[in-house]
Amino acid sequence: RAAARGRALRALPRAPARPFSSAASLAVDLDVPDPSAERDEVLAALSGPRPAISCVYLYDAHGSALFERICGTPEYYLTRTEDRLLRDHVRDLVRFPDEPAAAARLPPAVIVECSAGNGQKVAPLVMASAALRKTTYVPIDVSESALEGNAHRLARLGSAAAGVDVRAHVGSNEEGLAAAAELPGRKCFMLLGSSLGNALEPHEEIAMVAAHMGPDDRLLVGVDTPPSAQPAAPGAGAVPGAGGKTEAEVVAAYNDAAGITAAFTLNALAHVNRVAGTDFDLRDFRHVAEWDPQRCAIVTHVEAVRPVWVTAAGDEPGAPRRLLLELPAGGRIFVEQSGKFDYARMAAVAARAGLRVGRHWSAPKDAYLLVECARPAAP
Repeated sequence: RAAARGRALRALPRAPARPFSSAASLAVDLDVPDPSAERDEVLAALSGPRPAISCVYLYDAHGSALFERICGTPEYYLTRTEDRLLRDHVRDLVRFPDEPAAAARLPPAVIVECSAGNGQKVAPLVMASAALRKTTYVPIDVSESALEGNAHRLARLGSAAAGVDVRAHVGSNEEGLAAAAELPGRKCFMLLGSSLGNALEPHEEIAMVAAHMGPDDRLLVGVDTPPSAQPAAPGAGAVPGAGGKTEAEVVAAYNDAAGITAAFTLNALAHVNRVAGTDFDLRDFRHVAEWDPQRCAIVTHVEAVRPVWVTAAGDEPGAPRRLLLELPAGGRIFVEQSGKFDYARMAAVAARAGLRVGRHWSAPKDAYLLVECARPAAP
């Protein structure tokens, strides 16, 4: 889900962003979308043969707050599983593969977290890095409120976080990566939270990061694994669907009993109303999230519960509203996919993006996978 936040409005024209400040311990780089171009893009996606809403619109301030609640539901195992995996292996993860395990101090490094959200996932790694080296942390997210929570979380850590230079970037991963690449120091790029699964073309998401990687940099990717009989990593034993995760458990993670995920999905309609001048009535729709074995993903739609007519404001002030979308009962609008990756698929995606998978770590029963990617060694 989180990848949506970082890919925010990638194709849209933007006002110039403020450059990173080198003097402050907390700097914010803010991208401002062009409202007219954003509206046109939203309306074009809704009026196409397969209506769609970019999953970036899940993440206004209310949506970000709802997502934090989703992460705490009993059904949503992804956050808890990845958090345990990161904490269990933080001593390995904090060092680049060529750095000695016994070294008490290491050269400076920059941790660049795409689609960072509130920073809960990476906080243990940032703190462990700060204990070993001068550390710059660049959280990138389209949600300013999420990044504010990120800063507050680090501040609560007190003196342990005092030496971390935080350079927040409010905007897309693509633009944030370009800014982070200009900072001095070896880079550890991170795509956590199974955010890669939101990309319709995962290799393009990896390639976007790879374009900013130097020969000594690395990329850590955390992905949810499928409920299949395939091992998530070489030499693995029991696998999801065979004593591990079942398809029902995966589906339940996106359909919590409390209805928080449903509210999260429907909130995208309210966000689109504000951005594009549409008149979606949330009561006309329901949240639908289903397992699609062909995509190896959970696919999320909003589905009309009755015939629906959606209009949009006219192009000129005072112009009459125009019919944008007509849906029968059961008609759907695509919102998001959440793809799942075993080790073989992850290695293939990385290779297609010009990277190789080196070290990897698996959660118990292969319920989650963390891989380290780098550029292939020169021949």
